[in-house]
Amino acid sequence: MIYGNRNKSREILRTYLAGTLALAILFFISVAAYRAGIFGKTSAGVSHSDSSGEFLSDSVSYSSSSGDPAKSANTSSADFVSIVSSGPSTAASGESAPSVTTSAPANITSAPAENSPTPTMKPPSPTSTNPPTPTASNSPTPTTSGSGAIIIDHHYTKLADIPASYVTSAKSQLHIAYGHTSHGSQLIDGMSGLIGFKGHAYDYNSGGSDGALDLRNTPFSGAEDLGNPDFNAWVNATRNYLNSDNTVNVVMWSWCGQVSGASASDISGYLSRMSTLENEFPGVRFVYFTGHLDGSGLEGNLHLRNEQIRTYCRNNNKILYDFEDIESYDPDGTYFGDKTPDDACNYDSDNNGSNDKNWAQDWQNSHAENISWYNCSSAHSEPLNANQKAYAAWALFARLSGWNGN
Repeated sequence: MIYGNRNKSREILRTYLAGTLALAILFFISVAAYRAGIFGKTSAGVSHSDSSGEFLSDSVSYSSSSGDPAKSANTSSADFVSIVSSGPSTAASGESAPSVTTSAPANITSAPAENSPTPTMKPPSPTSTNPPTPTASNSPTPTTSGSGAIIIDHHYTKLADIPASYVTSAKSQLHIAYGHTSHGSQLIDGMSGLIGFKGHAYDYNSGGSDGALDLRNTPFSGAEDLGNPDFNAWVNATRNYLNSDNTVNVVMWSWCGQVSGASASDISGYLSRMSTLENEFPGVRFVYFTGHLDGSGLEGNLHLRNEQIRTYCRNNNKILYDFEDIESYDPDGTYFGDKTPDDACNYDSDNNGSNDKNWAQDWQNSHAENISWYNCSSAHSEPLNANQKAYAAWALFARLSGWNGN
């Protein structure tokens, strides 16, 4: 009896020792596997190692035997020991032990939040290897009579403001026919003097030879100016000339003293006839003119008729050379238009009804010749007046060649 009890006790002891040894072996195998990184490579990618292979996180991810990923959880290394230790016990009772799932290290320091989408890296958008399309610098879109009025007035009497590139463009693009008498010759005489003052960049001649501007001076037959011999003759003179020479693309006619005595109807007729020619010759730019000063002041007929011309040009996108406005200002921008100025630049300095000073002479006397101004012929007026008319003429030609005026 005693012997049988001893045998039974030995059997129980062996079973206990074997179970304990198995548990110990399983424990050390599990710990070794953990330290080796097998269990650290979780499907959730929450544990990772540095370059030495040392784990940087003690948490692992496991899933239940049901395979339900919703039951996956993170646990610490302490919890892991508890899970492994309970393995034989649960196996003995017929329950499946938790299965550990592994994956490659994810190289992230923490698991993404539950239900958070896995971040994805978008590849950079391909860039074209073609060079960007160059944009022209300081190349404004040419202003045409159909896209905005061009008003050349005292704001355009600074030669230095006109880009040299547009002076060159004017000489290569424009073919100008200009009809005038004495007052209109101020532009031509001023332009001739400008060549001696600033050089051959401002050359002009009839035909445009040797790189000069093609400016035909008084080439028309049958009319002298816009009012000589009458208000109509210049129309047929223009038509006949353009029909005989299709190279001309700019036509200019100036007044002499006719605007001073013109009626509103006369000026309306002038504007209408210019419009008719524009329609007949759509490839030609027609330049409108105001009349020169006559000393009648802002209430005089000259100014009123010039305003009629200005208003029409602004409202109908025309090209205007504003003769009156140019000779109403000195180069410093001082205005004399309210002091009854005349075409000789005389004005009434004290408003006593008598023109007693000359703004052009005063300015010339206070500024060095051949530095600030140059001497030249100037019909009925002073050299400075012709200087400014020449500057404005070149500004006009630059505008017609694409300069935006800025």
